[in-house]
Amino acid sequence: MWKRLITVIGIITLVGCSKGETMAKHPPVTACGDSPNCVSTADTREKFQLAPLYIANDNVVFSAIVAHIAAMPRAEVATSQDNYAHLRFTTKVLRFVDDVEVSLEGNQIALRSASRIGYYDFGANRQRAEVIRQRLTDAELITP
Repeated sequence: MWKRLITVIGIITLVGCSKGETMAKHPPVTACGDSPNCVSTADTREKFQLAPLYIANDNVVFSAIVAHIAAMPRAEVATSQDNYAHLRFTTKVLRFVDDVEVSLEGNQIALRSASRIGYYDFGANRQRAEVIRQRLTDAELITP
């Protein structure tokens, strides 16, 4: 009995002394894999790379950025917390689901658009990313 009590107290003490949460509050927007159905501002390879997006001014609120993207056809917000959002886009005809991740990192918006299924997307993710860029530019949330 005493052995068990001492073990439990030891575990509680060790857990209580831990540093706490060490993970980032949100996952970083990452580079693409090897299949050509993805584009990202975090990727340096030409066929996957998106030009950086910069916020227009310090008054830009991340929720406004997410709202403008979520207002696009067949888009829904899967997760939105702090300065990170994961949105799902459903293709019109075959109803495939594509993922868009966006995060605000300083004055730069990181963006990644990728298909969940298949190998080639016929440029759909790049086109979506450019539509997002244009919508945010038109709303004066990012610089042209």
